[in-house]
Amino acid sequence: MKITAAVPSDVEEAVRCLTAAFAEDPITGFLLQYGPTYRERVTQFFSLLMRARIDLNMPVLVARTKAGIYGAAMGYSTERPTWPAGLTEAWNRFEERTPGLTDRLAVYDDIAAKYEPSAPHYYLGVIGVDPSMHGQGIGKQLLQAFCALSAADKLSSGIYLDTANPLNVSFYESAGFTETGRGALENETLWCMYLPHGPR
Repeated sequence: MKITAAVPSDVEEAVRCLTAAFAEDPITGFLLQYGPTYRERVTQFFSLLMRARIDLNMPVLVARTKAGIYGAAMGYSTERPTWPAGLTEAWNRFEERTPGLTDRLAVYDDIAAKYEPSAPHYYLGVIGVDPSMHGQGIGKQLLQAFCALSAADKLSSGIYLDTANPLNVSFYESAGFTETGRGALENETLWCMYLPHGPR
């Protein structure tokens, strides 16, 4: 298994992995609302996020073998650039077609912003592995690779992330992350976590 930077031609296959990985995730369930078209919305959601971040040269990683892509991770570096115009328009249409998404995103963003570190940092927004490949250490490899990108950036103080899956909390704690705070997404808890870099 190799962890490499994603390119535009990886998007469709990587998004298939993420759609499967997040089929029952509490955050995407809260934001996009379970229902008959939920899986389609998840696919559109991750496709827009990945395309935008690749266009902006933000951290986007995929776990691949010769047989295909089995996981992906993506987020932001210390910068949060404006989305490309064409994808901003596509995102606005997506929000319009998803009733209540804007309000739910505001709730989610308020919690995440409340507990994020003040120093410049990398944000790990998404990490997922094809469920058929769970237990093989792919998630750990993706996390380590993302952390390495942050550690190599002299402007970054560490990596910040959030999760609403209790099983993920122990996974991140085992990698050195600690909780900075938590909030409620309706009936779900959102944990905010941070891993600072050591002395440079």
